[in-house]
Amino acid sequence: MHLSVPSVLTTVTVLTALPLLQPMAGSGQTCVPEALRQSVEQLQDNQKRPEAQKALQTCGEEAVQPLVSALTNPKTAIRRNAAQALGLMGQDAKAAATALKDRATKDNDLAVRSSAVQALSKIGQDIRDQADQLRGWDVGEIQAIEAYQQQLDATLAALEKDAKDWPNKKADLISLGLTRDGLGNQLALITDQWVYKPMAWGQSNPWLVVTVVGVIVVVLVYGAVWWFRPLCLLNLTDGGIEAISKLPTVGTPVSGALKVLVPLKYHPRVLDAWVEQHWQQVERAFLALDTVKDRQIHISLPVTLGQEKRFINELSGDDLVATFQKNPAVLLIVGEGGAGKTSLACQIAQWGLQKQLASHRLLPVLVETELDDKKTLVEAIRGQLNALISKPEDLPLDLLEKLLQRQRILVIVDHFSETGEATRKQVTPELATFPAKALVITSRLEESLGGVPKTILRPQRIEADRLLGFMQAYVRWKLNKQDDPFVDDEYAIACDRLRRMVRQGNITVLLARLYTEEMIRQQQGSGDLPPASVQDLMLSYLKQLNDQIEPANRRDYQQVRQDALVIAWECLKQTYRPTVTLREGVIQALRATQPAADLTVQDKASAASLDYLENRLLLLQTLDNKIKIVLDPLAEYLAATWLIDRSRSQTNSSDSEDFWLWFLESIDPILQQSNDPPAAIQGFLLAVRDCCLVNQKEARIPDAVPEELARRAGLDPEELRRDEEKRRIRLLISDLSAPELEFRIEAAEKLGKRGMAAREAGRNLIGMMENRNQEMESRQAAVQTLGKLGIGADNLLALLMNPDEDLALRRSAAESLGVMKAKQPELLQLLESDDQPLSIRQGAARALSLIGAASGETVPMLLVKLNGEPPQIIKSIPVWRESLTENLTLDLVNIPAGEFLMGSPADEASRDWYARSYPDTEGLDVEAQHQVKVSAFSISQHPITQAQWRFVAALPKVERELNLDPASHKGDNRPVETVSWYDAMEFCARLSQHRGKTYRLPSEAEWEYACRGGTTTPFHFGGTLSTEIANYNGNYTCGDGEKGEYLNKTAEVGSFGVVNAFGLFDMHGNVWEWCLDHWHPSYEGAPTDGSAWIKDGDDRYRLLRGGSWFPAPDYCHSALRFRNTPYSQNHVSGFRVICLSPWTR
Repeated sequence: MHLSVPSVLTTVTVLTALPLLQPMAGSGQTCVPEALRQSVEQLQDNQKRPEAQKALQTCGEEAVQPLVSALTNPKTAIRRNAAQALGLMGQDAKAAATALKDRATKDNDLAVRSSAVQALSKIGQDIRDQADQLRGWDVGEIQAIEAYQQQLDATLAALEKDAKDWPNKKADLISLGLTRDGLGNQLALITDQWVYKPMAWGQSNPWLVVTVVGVIVVVLVYGAVWWFRPLCLLNLTDGGIEAISKLPTVGTPVSGALKVLVPLKYHPRVLDAWVEQHWQQVERAFLALDTVKDRQIHISLPVTLGQEKRFINELSGDDLVATFQKNPAVLLIVGEGGAGKTSLACQIAQWGLQKQLASHRLLPVLVETELDDKKTLVEAIRGQLNALISKPEDLPLDLLEKLLQRQRILVIVDHFSETGEATRKQVTPELATFPAKALVITSRLEESLGGVPKTILRPQRIEADRLLGFMQAYVRWKLNKQDDPFVDDEYAIACDRLRRMVRQGNITVLLARLYTEEMIRQQQGSGDLPPASVQDLMLSYLKQLNDQIEPANRRDYQQVRQDALVIAWECLKQTYRPTVTLREGVIQALRATQPAADLTVQDKASAASLDYLENRLLLLQTLDNKIKIVLDPLAEYLAATWLIDRSRSQTNSSDSEDFWLWFLESIDPILQQSNDPPAAIQGFLLAVRDCCLVNQKEARIPDAVPEELARRAGLDPEELRRDEEKRRIRLLISDLSAPELEFRIEAAEKLGKRGMAAREAGRNLIGMMENRNQEMESRQAAVQTLGKLGIGADNLLALLMNPDEDLALRRSAAESLGVMKAKQPELLQLLESDDQPLSIRQGAARALSLIGAASGETVPMLLVKLNGEPPQIIKSIPVWRESLTENLTLDLVNIPAGEFLMGSPADEASRDWYARSYPDTEGLDVEAQHQVKVSAFSISQHPITQAQWRFVAALPKVERELNLDPASHKGDNRPVETVSWYDAMEFCARLSQHRGKTYRLPSEAEWEYACRGGTTTPFHFGGTLSTEIANYNGNYTCGDGEKGEYLNKTAEVGSFGVVNAFGLFDMHGNVWEWCLDHWHPSYEGAPTDGSAWIKDGDDRYRLLRGGSWFPAPDYCHSALRFRNTPYSQNHVSGFRVICLSPWTR
């Protein structure tokens, strides 16, 4: 093969650009042969010749050969014009020198000869003009000029001897001679340059030059790429090399050199460079995976490593270096469910990323999905890695295979023991063709893996002496802070409690983690008590096992739960200890839970359930023809839950008592039969007790059962109860300092319900109340809780008397003093002071009403007249108390006999609503005024509260059942609502029967007479209403009143602290109040003695009076009449009662 110096330099240039080589595409040809042929034909046409010559000249060297062929055309015009066209092309036509020489010396037509000579001159002149740009190293171009000069010499010599003349022959030869001489002079200048001779020598010895230069270039370029841009070698593709090989002259040697480099594209240094480019992105994406994120908190725990089970207190990457020096490197993490296998695998993955397992990084790929013929292991790895590096295009398979083979990818196959057969068949590290050479497998079983050499890592259970340290470390990790919110005593109690729950005094990582998280949630005010939550922890463990199964193979959790409970009971019922039981017995027990069907069908379904728990969840262990649940505490709690479910299924309380009596009486015979001490079954009894405490109400478990179980388990029930309450209080106290407002308020409210046990929180609550940096809501919550606990009276009084404090907070302080029945003289002084704001006097009045007096004694009360004189009146009114319980009374006031004008004047506002709402009232005067005489009676001071309702509703039925807790807006001191007229009637009947007095609903006339209290205005407050003294929809106004706060719910009875002249609270708003009367659209024919109007009315409806928290103030008029069906239970409807029996001192 002939190689020129320019080709050698081209080779050097291509090799230098080696890192940037990409596949090349061929260029298109615009001057196609057919077009060139047509242009040559057009040369003989005088009109078309200029355009044809221009087209040929544009095509350059591509047009030379067609024109050379045209020089031999039989047609003279074509030959002549072809010669002229070549001349016009200049140096592009230098390849036509030989053909032009032949025409100049041999053509029969003298005009053709002349055109050929002139073309040679023009081409030579253009070559000479362009030669100025050549240098000594342009050997090929220089030699081409020399060859052209030789053609000119030959042409001149031939023509000088030729006798044939043409008119301008002499001039043509002179011009040709000058051109030749010019080229010679130009050549002399170029060839005298020092670089020319060595370059010309190189042209004579091309292979030697290629070899030397090629070696130098390859070494230099590849060395530079190797150190600085190794990733560029990945651009070497077969397609790119093939394209280069097709280049003229240099294609073959360059492509040959590149093929030498191809094996080096997957050198470890190149793979490491690829890993370095992507590892940070992979790390971020890996840590964001749900499985990894759920295990982001890693605490080192003891493990055993290898077949020799070498004990390691805290595993580190250094302990696994020897494993990952092997090829293949196979690490099998074995442990029971919840032992922390996946968490450990995730930690090992992070060590791989940080070069702690090998001298290079390993990119982790977590395989959790099932594999099959459609989704192979390599495809699963490829898909995961593509997602981790966030590349839209798929990773090349050859690169992936090399990364796997050279241990740059750490493949983690999680939950291997729970995977299906199709997946297990693809994980075969014992085969040489298995792609992953760095493999971590987590399994509950010690997998054989085809006998491949492997390292076995076993996480250990947390021993009793390590549990406290685990909890402390976990809390610090979880809360991400050094300050521990728990004291040692709390940890000690928690550890002791857990040790009692787990028979061997140790616990799995999963249960310890769940329990510690429960402690943290409790400390943050959102968790349950540990004894009540252990059952949930165990059941959540069962659910987690089921959720880990691939959706296609996963069973419904409720069915799994039921099956697990049945099996657990079968394992424990003989000895009350977790032990083995006959497989056939389990099949029979499961059969009983199956839908009615053929026995064969039931047995098949039962066997499938057992197989799922055994081989999928690995919840069971098979020993010959017997099975057991692998985790003892789980078996105990599942069996305990089976008992709870059985108790819940009992039809009544009596059956439930019989069930638990059977269980308690079975304990001693069980112990005698097995000859075991009571401690042998303590774990199960404690599990049953915990489940009883959690489910006592809904499962109708007798109160005595948890205490009896505690005694049987060796615990003092009373001491245990005190410890639990103390721990609960301390957690709530810590929440008083929580940064979140809602947590502080919730903690204060919960402390207020704990009674005397929470008094130790007094100092914290007082600090919270007095701290002006606290939000008003939290200070108010502290004030209210102090009142409920009966502590801090002096501090509350100081707050109440401080004029610089917020009025609402001062009012709350007054009411809290009333709750604790303290500071009565000071409160009375505030009530009687005309200088105090209305809000403070309301608070004082409310407090004095809560303090109260002996039945029949007077209580100072506050009357308010809006826009009246005087605006506020203090009046002492006797209050009679019907005792319901030690701490609950029904307060009544006496209403004297009298006569009043019932109804409203025709011009009172809002009377037109009747016709809009009740078509039957069209044209009628629904509130027509008429004189009524009313006998004396007693009436409850406020609507019946929820606490009063619950007491009476629990009394023996008279005619109908009552809901013990019907209210929508919960609160002991809020009015009961969502009760029908018939419910209210039943309440009165039960109360009358219980107290031996006659209680009933008021008549419509009695209600309005009591409400008005001697007034004739729309409200007993005057002509308007204010949200400062009544609970209604403050978005609306009445008369000259203003808009105000809309509570959008009921308020505690009497909370506004104002009464009417008879001493009645809440006659306007809060809740509609049922009356005895049937609905009549007008008062025509109504009784005038104040009795209930029942005859001749619309029996479909009953009367309600007073308005509620929901409507506008117009609906709260003293005279306004409202109707509803007697069966209606609405969250705006309540009632108050009257008593016909006389109340005297």
